[in-house]
Amino acid sequence: MILTTSWDDGHPLDLKLLELLEKYNLKATFYIPLSNPENPVMGKNLIKEISTYQEIGGHTLHHIYLNQLNYKLAEYEVTQSKILLEEIIGRKITAFCFPGGKFSNRDVLLIKKAGYLFGRTTKLMTFSKPECNLMDTSIQIQNHSSLTLLNHSIKRLNIGPILSNSFFIPFNKNFLKLAEYNLSKNLESNGIFHIWGHSWEIDQLYLWKQLEELFKFISSCENVTYMNNTDIWKLVTLTRDSNVSKD
Repeated sequence: MILTTSWDDGHPLDLKLLELLEKYNLKATFYIPLSNPENPVMGKNLIKEISTYQEIGGHTLHHIYLNQLNYKLAEYEVTQSKILLEEIIGRKITAFCFPGGKFSNRDVLLIKKAGYLFGRTTKLMTFSKPECNLMDTSIQIQNHSSLTLLNHSIKRLNIGPILSNSFFIPFNKNFLKLAEYNLSKNLESNGIFHIWGHSWEIDQLYLWKQLEELFKFISSCENVTYMNNTDIWKLVTLTRDSNVSKD
């Protein structure tokens, strides 16, 4: 099992996330817009500081839904955010996350054109390796209802989680139990366990204690490899290319 985490929106409280990640030796990708009309965004110095410990990814310039923009504006949001973040941290970034999980096929092509390797979505209950230039997730740090989790699985045509979790009823509105159960169940697999969230939302919902409990549980698990989002993508791509060449 490979485990990764990712954190969206670049809120200043991401520093608290960074401290927890470092405490438990976990890997992450922080997806940061340069501004956000809904929430504060960390300054350049904090972005640079986080980049010395964890991966930084693009999240558009203004945290705007790409599928609501015309081609020229969408391209500008994707490309300029990459350029400016790279100037701040002094190296290339290759991971991108779609704000709000909203995107079209055009937007997938746009991020590839800009030089990103993949786009991370907000789709949940996925434990398999990423494909087709998109990386889905497993668990969000939020207590979703059983109906929400069920809808995510149906959209993915992924009936495994539905059957194994008995329609999620045992874990209704409890991300900690849901994560622990699914992580334990998948430890012997060679899949991906991807945790994501927003630091501002964790703070609003008073979920810091539960998040640290999850990190403690993860750190106690054996046979788990920790990677950031891009390292996973590169590993999966290398393995896939190797298998193709053998065939």
